[in-house]
Amino acid sequence: MSKPIIVPYNFTQTDINTKTDSELIEEGQRLGIDADQATIEHFTAHRRNLKKIMDVRNSLLYKRLLKVKRQRMSKSAFAFFRGTVDLMNYDFDQLYQSDIRVLIGGDAHLGNFGYYGSPEGQLLFDMNDFDESHVGHWEYDVKRLLISAVLVAKQQGFDIEKQVLPHLAVVMKTYLNTLIHLHELPAIERFTATNTMENIAATFDVLNGNKDAFDDSYTKLVSKTVKKAIGSNSDYAVKKYTELVDGKRRFIEKEPVTVHVGAKTYGRLANGYYRYRGKSRSDVREFLSQFHIVDIVRHVVGVGSVGTLCYLILLENPNGDYHVLQVKQALPIYQNSMVYVDKKHSPGEEIVNCQRVLQSSSDTFLGYFDTKKYSYYVRQFKDMKGSVKLEKLDWGAFCDYVSVCMSLLARAHSQSPTYPMIIGYLQSHDWMLAAFGKFANNYVNQVELDYQTFIKGEHDGK
Repeated sequence: MSKPIIVPYNFTQTDINTKTDSELIEEGQRLGIDADQATIEHFTAHRRNLKKIMDVRNSLLYKRLLKVKRQRMSKSAFAFFRGTVDLMNYDFDQLYQSDIRVLIGGDAHLGNFGYYGSPEGQLLFDMNDFDESHVGHWEYDVKRLLISAVLVAKQQGFDIEKQVLPHLAVVMKTYLNTLIHLHELPAIERFTATNTMENIAATFDVLNGNKDAFDDSYTKLVSKTVKKAIGSNSDYAVKKYTELVDGKRRFIEKEPVTVHVGAKTYGRLANGYYRYRGKSRSDVREFLSQFHIVDIVRHVVGVGSVGTLCYLILLENPNGDYHVLQVKQALPIYQNSMVYVDKKHSPGEEIVNCQRVLQSSSDTFLGYFDTKKYSYYVRQFKDMKGSVKLEKLDWGAFCDYVSVCMSLLARAHSQSPTYPMIIGYLQSHDWMLAAFGKFANNYVNQVELDYQTFIKGEHDGK
């Protein structure tokens, strides 16, 4: 008998305000006491039919881009992992879980954290991908982050047994201590605090007893990436992605990554954009009303996102100022090989709602619109966006980066009323924190086996 589908956007599932935080912590401890160490740590890799599992996702994607997706996933085991959250979810659905549900990001690997600008122009660092966000098991986020850390560590040549596994136990301690720290804050402070670089450092000062929180190599790497992120804005996007053609600015074509759309698609997207604009905040609506559309292209982004329809819209005002918006197809959540569709709320609306809850502050231009066939969400294309180059991480920077990402994940989870249960659960056994790192290392064997199967299938034309 298959497991029942938990309505993925039913926020009332986490609405248990009749219980105090102390009662929730105790409830989490009771759930944790019943947990078995071997059950949490164990995972045995096995060969399986990848196509059957992946076809659920692929059936929702734009077929002409699947070749590009496969090429990007073929680069490494980590790239493959990035593009196959559905495989991980399929496996996790068969495993024991604590049954504690919060609003999760759903795809919280190390590559899905980065810089972006707040509405006030501050540089923030936070989770930046919410295509898979829904109400689900908190472990899915935590395990996905830890598994990605092991994959990156292997790429960098770190010693898994002597270095990485002990550090992952420390990372889990950071996750727990961040939840405890947030629990001790006034509710309004937990809700309003933004993930500026200064606030992140201040949190780590508290977690580390006001000692120097970060390794010098991490600080140096962050300094470089911050400078690059600050320069990544709409002006940068215009200079890099557009050119003047017969006196008019147009996007530069680069097949198959960037391609101009046909007249019908242009019309549907333009109409959708005006619906999005009409539903935007009054200040955003007034700002955008001064601009008109001058060009639209389909533009491929990321690894896991390849195959979803993604577009760039170039806007211009009468003074020759430009603004670039990204329009990205929102796919429905699917569980146990079944696609979930809500007749009242579209996937685009749900992704926007989840992002606003999980991020400490979100893009001013974040919004959505629906067409007859598809649902989309909208955001700025470049708003101080940037990321840490994972291949540049030495051991010290790696340790700090993984800890920071896990702390930010804890902050996101703390926005759900059920989060105190996680504190109690993780405190229930001395072995609990290390068990998650051991599971991640065991599961990496499955990722690598699947990657080998995937590469062989590519070579065999399957």
